[in-house]
Amino acid sequence: MMETRRTKIGLSCGAIVACLVSSPNYATDRAELSQQLQRSIELQSGGQGLNAFQMPAKDDLAGIPQDPANPITREKVTLGRFLYHDTATGTEGTDPDRVSTWSCASCHHVKAGFKAGVPQGIGDGGVGFGADGSERLLVDGLDATAPAGDSLLPDLQPIASPTILNVAFQDVMLWNGSFGNAPGSVNGSVASVDGAGPPPIKANTFGLSGIETQVLAGTNVHRLRFDRWSVLQSNSEYQYLYQQAFPDGDTGYIPDNGTAVSAEALGAAKAIAAYERIVLSNLAPFQRWLSGSRDAMSVQQLEGANLFFGKAGCAGCHSGPALSSRLGASADEMFFAIGFNDFDVEHPHIHGVVDDATKKGRGGFTKNPADNYKFKIPQLYNLTDTTVFGHGASFSSVREVIEYKNAGVAQNPDAVDHLSDKFVPLGLSEHEIDDLVVFIEEGLHDQWLDRYVPHSVPSDQCFPVADLQSALDLGCITGSNPVNHAVQYCESASSDPDGDGWGWENEASCLVVAANGDDNGDQQNDPQTDQPSNRHPACESAASDSDGDGWGWENSRSCKVVQ
Repeated sequence: MMETRRTKIGLSCGAIVACLVSSPNYATDRAELSQQLQRSIELQSGGQGLNAFQMPAKDDLAGIPQDPANPITREKVTLGRFLYHDTATGTEGTDPDRVSTWSCASCHHVKAGFKAGVPQGIGDGGVGFGADGSERLLVDGLDATAPAGDSLLPDLQPIASPTILNVAFQDVMLWNGSFGNAPGSVNGSVASVDGAGPPPIKANTFGLSGIETQVLAGTNVHRLRFDRWSVLQSNSEYQYLYQQAFPDGDTGYIPDNGTAVSAEALGAAKAIAAYERIVLSNLAPFQRWLSGSRDAMSVQQLEGANLFFGKAGCAGCHSGPALSSRLGASADEMFFAIGFNDFDVEHPHIHGVVDDATKKGRGGFTKNPADNYKFKIPQLYNLTDTTVFGHGASFSSVREVIEYKNAGVAQNPDAVDHLSDKFVPLGLSEHEIDDLVVFIEEGLHDQWLDRYVPHSVPSDQCFPVADLQSALDLGCITGSNPVNHAVQYCESASSDPDGDGWGWENEASCLVVAANGDDNGDQQNDPQTDQPSNRHPACESAASDSDGDGWGWENSRSCKVVQ
């Protein structure tokens, strides 16, 4: 209905929007599209209805999927959020001049939707950042083909860095699903499961879910340290936070099999995993629509959503709240061969080689030929925060991926004989592709992900990277003076007892974001303009503003520093 109207009116986009808003059929069209979408979702939900695709609120810790061996607590999340971002943890590199210049967030940061911002993420051995991570480069003189342990070997992977966004809805981690061996895991019958990851860690022998296992393995792979004189022991704030997160000192089971994992390192990994689990895109328009805000999505987004859950068949593979795979999915529902290319090793910003096991995806891990060229279904939220798509970064936009799937012709000739029977031409028109792109790019975009990023870290270092060029790029230094990061969003509205829109968490002021993403009622959902009202007093003392962002805390309420 709406497509016909768009194709027949010869007006500019702005004029069309104005026309539609004033049209007496606009509300009817929206209501009809919403009803149609609800019916389509119910058919795809396995009897769960809208709940099958709805995320819990970030404050609903009990509602977030979690490993029974690592219950989520606020204290763990607070500790993990700092450790995840703090470059002071990057101490096990090959060059003393680069120590403490990278973190978990170097390759999974908010500016790129918690991906790397470049096709091949670089931890130790990277320099520069730019505005969004897209300008990170390999340090001159390092060699991606050097043998393990060589001082010239940087921390690079032969595959694109996946996002941590919405990983709570994934049973196993990595593109091949090799991390995770909790009871009932899809890796339970894989003979090679215990050998996944770095040998000193033996991460899959801890019996943990994928997120916890990946973080644990990552402490070694990414040259991080959380024990034996690390910042976790030397910094008094971290000591306090660790005691709060693990008050009885028990961080969990460590197998007696020669693994080189201490109780402190396991605790740090579990805290980081707890933090990663709460990083949810639950303020995206589609999520708000699922929660009952039927005006959260535009007409075109609704049309695209109906295609996603209908004609285009996207929900046949992309299911569950993250639109990755449903909770409890089988391996056959989680991994598919759709013929994406691997890294282009001829590209000047791709370093090293892509080994055969990586090329074979799931099959390279399970050693089962039937799994060759299968890769895990990625989640679909906040894709436009980056230009890196696919395990080999072979696409640069959502539209390119949709057009590829619409054509149904594989990129990778080696995968042709292994393609999923679901990889077939979709038969979408150009207008339908337009609508589907808008739904994925806009309807699935949560524009307030900064709420998951700390204002500063206990070490006071620049983050997510801290080499000199990156520090300049990020504005951490101007000359020799540190400057502040962006405004931090509050984790909980209860942090704002006086109701002026500013709260206080983790020793820093924070901005409260309303559940519908619109703080000032202007219906614009714009964090640049959605500022709290002026119902706040001036601070009596500038010392009340410990983080230097212009907002302090006095007498159990926020205050504005007056220069």
